[in-house]
Amino acid sequence: MASWPHRTVPFLLLVAAVSVLPALGSGSQDITAVSSRVYNGYVRKVLPDGSVHPETYGFAIGGELNRSSAGTEGVGSLPTADRSIEGTAFAEISGVIRGPLAGQKYVPTGDPKTADLLIVVYWGRTIGTNAFAGTTQAVVNGGDRDKIDLENARLLGFDSERVFDLGYDDHANMMANIRREVYAGVMDAIEDDRYFVILRAYDFPMLWKQRQVKLLWETRFSLSQRHHDFRKDLPAMTQVAAEYFGKDSLGLVQKPIPEGHVDIGETKNLGEVPAK
Repeated sequence: MASWPHRTVPFLLLVAAVSVLPALGSGSQDITAVSSRVYNGYVRKVLPDGSVHPETYGFAIGGELNRSSAGTEGVGSLPTADRSIEGTAFAEISGVIRGPLAGQKYVPTGDPKTADLLIVVYWGRTIGTNAFAGTTQAVVNGGDRDKIDLENARLLGFDSERVFDLGYDDHANMMANIRREVYAGVMDAIEDDRYFVILRAYDFPMLWKQRQVKLLWETRFSLSQRHHDFRKDLPAMTQVAAEYFGKDSLGLVQKPIPEGHVDIGETKNLGEVPAK
């Protein structure tokens, strides 16, 4: 019986993966992408009835992150006038997030003595490499595109996908090029501008009493900027992401944004994160 050369096995596995990958590139403008991870052994406690034990939290302002081609030498930044996100107040965003957090038994508290978590909130809009097409900006070469794509992938949580494995920027590497083809939908999504929110939950008693930073979980979720409005679509984006708050999504998850109403409730916070 003839056998396949050993080096063809990874190729066959990648080709087979095409049939089971989520079609992020097809209709991706209405898909919320979520990447969620847990750290330092974080696990939700479970009550006798099977429900999770409530945990208390306070919000902190991480701030707005406007990411374009920052750090990429020779490439200019594109103007990103966007009234749907510019000037968005922290109170607006934390208010929207509070309802979905409550659905996962995360309860706000205004008393630092009773807070289990400090949830730091970041938000913003990436500028994907597709934004440079047809502009008067400096030409973005292959290496520049790779650097910008990789920076945005890390920011949005897309780096959990194999397309961004070691060797991603080596265009002479056959396996890297095959991964690009297999994960074409992920590449299409990362190259477009995207609205995003990042929640990072820290052990608050340890931070407050011992002055030690211990990250417990983080959730990154995003939506294509095209045909969307950050303020209007934030509740639906958050509703999708809420299922993964405090959990490991085991990679990138893509789901359509739902229609419906989210009760944002009253906002409480513990103030700003002290600058390091």
